Amino acid sequence: MLPEPVEVLVVTPLGDAFKIVGAGQKTGQVHQRVLRLDQLQFLEATPGHQLFDGDAARFRLGIEAARLGLAYEYDPYFSLSISRVDPLPHQLEAVYDYFMHLPRIRFLLADDPGAGKNDHGRPIT
Repeated sequence: MLPEPVEVLVVTPLGDAFKIVGAGQKTGQVHQRVLRLDQLQFLEATPGHQLFDGDAARFRLGIEAARLGLAYEYDPYFSLSISRVDPLPHQLEAVYDYFMHLPRIRFLLADDPGAGKNDHGRPIT
């Protein structure tokens, strides 16, 4: 009957029908309809105040998503601070000062500590 939920502004009786004028809650567009008594049963009224009976787990997920989305603005290394990785300064420099500034990233950054050394820490010749 109506394309969106409306806030009813005016109800005018017209014999065995009613003219309903309402403002759309999403678009703000004014909607006018003349409805018969049998059509009024299909309208659904919502409370005038906001209910707080939503799913708490979903609310927490939404808040966590917003927090993580904003975290980068304050700490560019946020993903590393909550991980179990302890990067070295040269690794941070390579990723955040070089790779992330490139328009297309097509690199594999691999770091193999101790590669090419013997048990005494000297290079293998």
